[in-house]
This record gives sequence, C-alpha cells and structure tokens, in this order.
Amino acid sequence: MTNTNRNSPEHKKRRSREPEWIDLEEQSLDDIVAFGQDDISDAPSETAPQKRSAPGKSSSPKKPARKKASPKKKKMKINFHVVLLSLMAIVFVIIAFKLLFWDKRERQNTERENDTTLSFDTEPLDSIVPLDSSDTSQKEKDDDLRILFLGNGSLADDKNADTNLANIVQAKTGATVYNCAIPGSYMTMKNDTYKDTFIYDAFSFYNLCTIFTIDNTKTISWAERDLGGFPEDVKESLDLLQSIDYNELDVLCIYYDGADYLDERGSYNIDKESDPTLFCGALSAGLDLIQQFLPHVRIIVMSPTYAYVVDKDGNYTSSFMTDILDEPMSNYIGLQSQTCMDHHVTFVDNFYGSVYEEIADDYLKDNILLNEKGHALLADRFLYALNRFKDYDF
Repeated sequence: MTNTNRNSPEHKKRRSREPEWIDLEEQSLDDIVAFGQDDISDAPSETAPQKRSAPGKSSSPKKPARKKASPKKKKMKINFHVVLLSLMAIVFVIIAFKLLFWDKRERQNTERENDTTLSFDTEPLDSIVPLDSSDTSQKEKDDDLRILFLGNGSLADDKNADTNLANIVQAKTGATVYNCAIPGSYMTMKNDTYKDTFIYDAFSFYNLCTIFTIDNTKTISWAERDLGGFPEDVKESLDLLQSIDYNELDVLCIYYDGADYLDERGSYNIDKESDPTLFCGALSAGLDLIQQFLPHVRIIVMSPTYAYVVDKDGNYTSSFMTDILDEPMSNYIGLQSQTCMDHHVTFVDNFYGSVYEEIADDYLKDNILLNEKGHALLADRFLYALNRFKDYDF
C-alpha cells in the first residue's frame, strides 16, 4: 500500500489551515450559510480521481473562484385564518350599515289623482273579458248603446245630479242609460225568503233580477203592501226597470258598495254557492238568471270601493282589521272576483284599483259614499272596461 506523502504541498496546506471563527453579531444568517457552502465547495471530492500534474508544472490543484450566494426568495404564505376573519368583519360592517341606515331615504310624493294606469302595492284584480260571440245572435244590430245600472249607495245617491256615476257615463258616451239603483238596498237578502221583518229584501240584487228575467212581480208587490206604498225614489227605479226593452239592452253594470260587509252579511259558503243571503251567493244566483235569459247582454261587475268601519264611538277604522268585524273587507273582493271569473263576466276591482285605503279620504264623503271625484274616477274605470274590446268612439 502506498503511503501518503506527508511533505507534499497539499498536505502542508491542510495542516496550516487555521479554523475560521464566525462573529454572530456582525454576520447575517445568509452569510453564514454562504460561508458553509463555500467550505463545502472548497473541499476535494473523495470519489473523484485527482489529475496528475504534467512534468515541470505545480501539482497543487487550482482553487475555483468563490461564488457569491444569491439571497433566497421567500414564498408568500396565505393565512386562511386571517382571510376568514377579514370576511367576517366585512359582513358585520354591511349588516351594521343596513340596520342603521335602511329605508331612511326621503320618500317621494305618492299622491294619486284620476290616473288608473298607476301601479299599486297590491295589483288590481281586474278581469276584463268580452261577451261570448256565440251569444250575440239574439241581439239586433243598431248604433244605440243601452246600459242598465243596478246597485245601491252612491249609484242611488243624488241620482239626477250631473256628477252621478251613471250620468257621467251617459254624458261621455251618448248612450241610453237606465239607472235603477235603489237606496238602502243590499246585494244580499237578510232572509233566504221574503219576510215582512225585513221588507227591503224585495229590492236585493237577486230579487231585482227575477223581475226582468222570469217576470216575478209578486215579491215587490208584497213589499209595497208591507211598506204602505213605495217611497218615491224606490218607485221611480222599479218603474224604470219594468219599462226597459231587454231585447235591445247591450250592457248591464252591477255596482253594490260595501254595505253588505258593514252589515256583517257573510261573503261566501262553498256548500251554498247560490245562497242569496251571502254576498257572492247572491251575485252568483243573479248572474245565472241573466246569462240564461239575456245571453246577448254583456255584464260588467264593479266591486265595492274601500270603506271604513265605524266603531261605537264614531271613529273610522281600517276595513283590513278584524277587531270590530270578524271578516276583513278584502275577503269579499277576492271572492267576488273569483265568482265573476267562474261566470266569465268582466270584473272591475275598485277596492285595490280605484279608491283604495291610502287615498280613500280624497274620494269618499263619509265612510262609504263617493264624493264627486269618486264618481268621476269610477265612471272612467267603467268606460275603460266597456271600451276594452269594442271601440265605441267616446
């Protein structure tokens, strides 16, 4: 085995190398790491064979140039806890803002006049339908439009005034208008058959329909007897109703106000769909008669407008409340709309679409009767429905 030459220049160099001390206060961690790497790079490889020097040349290996260590790039680490906490903080700020400032913007003026094209919080339940064309064969063609009004309340109030709903319609259309509304009457009957305990049952909607459909005059004759003669306004309406040529009639408008609701007469019973003591039952029974005997007549039902409930102290209360009356007025309107749809007749919703709660004070002269503006508004609503499928060139 060949011994290593202890006097060789390489051996002497290794023995003479002094240990280098690292000053931790003055050198950075990167310098220390670089220092260690330099030492490693200076050390000869144990596995690599050494080249022999050519004759006449120094046998000491050439020291490679020291490379300056480049600083390491630090990778960005995402802290998911910080991100989550940031998102939670943003959500809490948004919630706090909405709680503090929600709906505190200045509201615009919502005053409504006679504009029936406006939108409402609750959409009107209008259902405007044409007369079935198959039912027009019995009607003789002519240019004279004839309209019959049946109802109570405002329609019967001050009947001869120019501001009455029926008279406004007559003035705007030039049609022949028959206003047979009877004051103090109701859509319903108090009793299911006529009794002298409530004589005005004879003038309910269904009993009036029996006069011009099946020629029933017995009921009103009993009422005349029990009343000792008709009041003048009642007699005028009944005489007019019996004088009309119904073969020439074009349109029948039915407009009863909220009197049935305020008198707590029931709205509807699914087991008694034609019960004349119920608001929708009486309407249904009358519509059946008209459609059977006068199929050529177009029927337009006008719903009641909004009406106030009056408490025992005379104060007006919302008809949506049930603290005084058990059933809200809105039930009557919804069920009346459904009854008209079942009979395929036009329904004009005045409760949500004409005189509704927010503007009722502008169109009512008391808790239920229309003032002049109210009559004008309902006349326009009626004409809108009348002219929906046939241009009468008003």
